[in-house]
Amino acid sequence: MAIFKFYNIQLLPIDKQSSEVGSEGYCKLFKSVADLVDQTRANKDRLSAIGVGLSGGLFFSPFHVELVEFKDLDVRDLIHGHFLKFDDVNELVDTNSGELEYKSSGNTSSKRFEFEFVFDPVCHIMAIHDVAGLPTNRPLMNALSKTLEGHARRLYPNHSLEVSELTEANSVEAFLHEPKQGITSYTGSISFSNSDDWDEEIGKELIPKAKEVEEELKSKRVGKWEAKFRAFKGSLMNDLPMNAKIQLVLATLYGNAEAAYTAEDGEKKKYHMDDHPVREKLTHHKGGMKNRILAIADLIKTAKRKTRVSSASLLENKGFISEYEDKE
Repeated sequence: MAIFKFYNIQLLPIDKQSSEVGSEGYCKLFKSVADLVDQTRANKDRLSAIGVGLSGGLFFSPFHVELVEFKDLDVRDLIHGHFLKFDDVNELVDTNSGELEYKSSGNTSSKRFEFEFVFDPVCHIMAIHDVAGLPTNRPLMNALSKTLEGHARRLYPNHSLEVSELTEANSVEAFLHEPKQGITSYTGSISFSNSDDWDEEIGKELIPKAKEVEEELKSKRVGKWEAKFRAFKGSLMNDLPMNAKIQLVLATLYGNAEAAYTAEDGEKKKYHMDDHPVREKLTHHKGGMKNRILAIADLIKTAKRKTRVSSASLLENKGFISEYEDKE
């Protein structure tokens, strides 16, 4: 049973004169990647030439990218393809003697991992197969960014490319509700799409203040909001500031956050969003590649919903209650 992780890939306008690229713009971005892969094959060049270097002498590269149309089903177009992680080995030697055992003509690997992906250009979220060999979160986000950024700069020089992993909202809820002696530090960062067509059905799940902040940052074209809070040396914050809590709620879809704290029993603990990615299983679906692609795209919708912390859950937290109890 295939399991997928999810990444929010955004092209953000950096000035008032630049407009949203829209779904057509994201399709154009991936079409540029597809053309590069096709050109590399046609020229019989090494795939490593267009790959991103990873640790251990490995590379991460697009291997197959295509726009899949669903005109017969009246479904929006999707991007489907595969990434590879591999090494680029030309020669094999005898371990004991060091003598040459095999020499290839090039573009050969002793390690090769393949990862299927589906990208929805409307909500600009990618589902990628979480299978053995997939790089961990930070290296993978870096590889995705470097794979796309050259194309993004050429096609959209007035836009900034941002990649973030989707986080399970229930991890935020659990962290906020866990009894604590106090909090040592908090660090968070979120990047925003400036689009006005963000998902209202999901957005309404935010508490009023969080939704208000989200709308303000979008309307004022804020690209990135970074925040750090730290207790006095040898002391603890008795709670997170409201701004940090709001950022936590939004970072599940738009960014990342972490906090160090002391639990009620005195244990020193850390909350890392990296440890709680949204994962969804691909279960049974109708036969055929197009039906498989549509089934993976449905996982993207489910994954996005799972990033939203519910209003009811947040209002149970004393920090949010104090903010709103006078208004009820």
